[in-house]
Amino acid sequence: MLYSNAKKEALAIHERAVEKYNVLYEDFQRRGEQLYTMRKSSIAKIIEVEVLINSIANTPKEFGAKLVEMKAERTAFRQTEEYAAEAYKTAIKSGVGTVAGAGAGAAVASLAPTAAMWVATTFGTASTGTAISALSGAAATKAALAWLGGGALAAGGGGVAAGKAILALAGPIGWGIGAGATAISATVIGVKNKKISKQAIEEAKEITIAGAKLHEAEAIIAQIYDKTELLYTNVKEQLLQASSSRGADYQSLPSERKLLLGTLVNNTTSLAQLLNETV
Repeated sequence: MLYSNAKKEALAIHERAVEKYNVLYEDFQRRGEQLYTMRKSSIAKIIEVEVLINSIANTPKEFGAKLVEMKAERTAFRQTEEYAAEAYKTAIKSGVGTVAGAGAGAAVASLAPTAAMWVATTFGTASTGTAISALSGAAATKAALAWLGGGALAAGGGGVAAGKAILALAGPIGWGIGAGATAISATVIGVKNKKISKQAIEEAKEITIAGAKLHEAEAIIAQIYDKTELLYTNVKEQLLQASSSRGADYQSLPSERKLLLGTLVNNTTSLAQLLNETV
């Protein structure tokens, strides 16, 4: 049959590309969730440090400044989570998730709210300057999709963007080539086989490129996670050592205890800053 072998080979290439992509996607998703979990644990530990330092009298002024910075970072992280939850609800309510195809809109419905959270805190939000809750109708949908990455995809934005991350979270939606072709003549069958072969190869290229971007993003997320985990471990150990200073007067503490508290505050501030580091 005309072009039947070419179609068969093209579909095999396409299938291999999808399989490889899905493996990369699983690694990417797992790493993103891992970072989000570590950040939530870090927030709890940061709050513990804040409580400890606030219980100590006559601490240096720089401690107070560091505490303000920690709180600001925690607040920014929480606001990103709230923005993500709002965008998710707005997109679902507007019916965006029912749109067919491989766009970000179709991917929204398959996302769990927690997935939206880790994507937002990992890739950041693209705020329109107006709260989504203040918008309605098409404007609200557009604003939600702008954050979810639909705009970035439509514009062909370069680099690893949140839109590509959302598309990745749903797997290769729409990337499926039908193998069947019913026709009344060999010529028509040949044309369809040729068209399917071309489409399969073109999509395989797109999937491979998307997979490379996923791999790149996963590597960056892994770096952020490693830095966060190291600081979290240090803060946890130092907090345990410094816990005996709770309620003390800083001025009466021995120099080694003051040094420990200073190191704890500095490391905790660095940990807080990592809460909002994005890909």
